[in-house]
Amino acid sequence: MKKQYFQKKISNMVLSMMFLIALSLSGCGDDPTPQPSAQDVAREKLTATTWKLTKVTVDGVDQTSVYQNLTLTFTNTAYSSTNGKVIWPASGTWLFNNDQATEMKRNDGLEISIQNLTDTSLRLGLDWESTSIGTGRVLAIGGQHVFEFGK
Repeated sequence: MKKQYFQKKISNMVLSMMFLIALSLSGCGDDPTPQPSAQDVAREKLTATTWKLTKVTVDGVDQTSVYQNLTLTFTNTAYSSTNGKVIWPASGTWLFNNDQATEMKRNDGLEISIQNLTDTSLRLGLDWESTSIGTGRVLAIGGQHVFEFGK
């Protein structure tokens, strides 16, 4: 009687182990859900909010006062700005310049590096050729710009 009892126990354990092995093996293989590309992830972050300027440096010198109240809003292929002066026209289009989504190019040909992009911060770098002066005001300063934005 004891022998049959142990055989039954062992048989149940073996069946349970085989079931667990089969179950774990069924989880192996290709994931049917494709992973989003770097461009998809970056686009989602860019379009999630209106970005508000926190700081601008030009050739390492703080120039935030020149671009006060600048905001950027992105859609999948377009952008709009407020108080963008000549560097950020009121609207335009853009696209990623590489698969890693670390560079974008605007419809006016300006290439912009995406130096940092998180859910809450955005840092863009661009090289602006010349200083633009309007009626009594500086509209843009030439040099290497780094724009920092927050939500």
